Amino acid sequence: MGGFLRSMAELCGVVFLRFRPIPRLWCVWLVGVNATCLYFITHIEAQVVLAVSGIAVTGLTLIYQRIGFTRVLGSIHVLWVPMFAWMATRIDAIMSEPALANWLLLLFVTNMISLVVDTIDTVRFLRGERAPHYRW
Repeated sequence: MGGFLRSMAELCGVVFLRFRPIPRLWCVWLVGVNATCLYFITHIEAQVVLAVSGIAVTGLTLIYQRIGFTRVLGSIHVLWVPMFAWMATRIDAIMSEPALANWLLLLFVTNMISLVVDTIDTVRFLRGERAPHYRW
C-alpha cells in the first residue's frame, strides 16, 4: 500500500511541479473542474464523476508504477466516454438544475479536450514513443 501511495504522490508531483507552465495550468484546471463534483455531491452525476475519477487515479498510478510517466497514461481517461454517455440518458433531470447542467457542460468540454490530447499521446505511444518523458 505504501508503494502505491508513494507512486500516486510522485505522479501528482510530476504533474503539478515538473510540467511546463501551460500543461501544468491545464492539469490544475482539469483536476479543479473534476473536483467540483464535491460541490454537487448530492447529485448522482457528481457521485459518478467522483467514482470515475477515483478509478482513473488508481489506474494512472498503477500504469505509472509499471512503466513510468509515458504517453499511454492518459488512455485511462477513456472511462469518461461511458460516463458521459450515461449522463446523456439523464439530460432531462440534469437540465432541470441549471447550476448542475452548467458544471456538467464545463466538465464535458474540459474532459473532451483532454481526451483528444490523451488520444494523440496514446497513438504516439503505440507508434513507438515509449520512453518516460518525465521523471520524479
